[in-house]
Amino acid sequence: MRSTLIFAVCAAALSLAACSDQHAAEIKEGAKAAATDIKDAAREISSDPDVKQAGTALKESAKDAGAELKEVAGEATDAVQAAGEKAGDAAKEAGADIKAGAKKAGQETKEEVHEATR
Repeated sequence: MRSTLIFAVCAAALSLAACSDQHAAEIKEGAKAAATDIKDAAREISSDPDVKQAGTALKESAKDAGAELKEVAGEATDAVQAAGEKAGDAAKEAGADIKAGAKKAGQETKEEVHEATR
């Protein structure tokens, strides 16, 4: 099995080495031609007025979307801040209620103890 694998690798290497220089040159020329065609197409696309107009429209759209997002984020921040202030006020009120209740309970207990010790 191992010798079969070695034989297959050697055969592949020999077949690759057997490629002619002419074939390699043809492949190289084809690649150069394709690269030139792609470069020309890119140049043509970049100078197309419709493409430029679409790019400008896309930039404006992105700018408008960014401004709207910023506005929405500001509104959300304001809403969170208002909710935080309301929660803070409610917590202060609850704290005051607890303090008043504890003070009243303490006073009542004090009065009961005072009365019980008479």
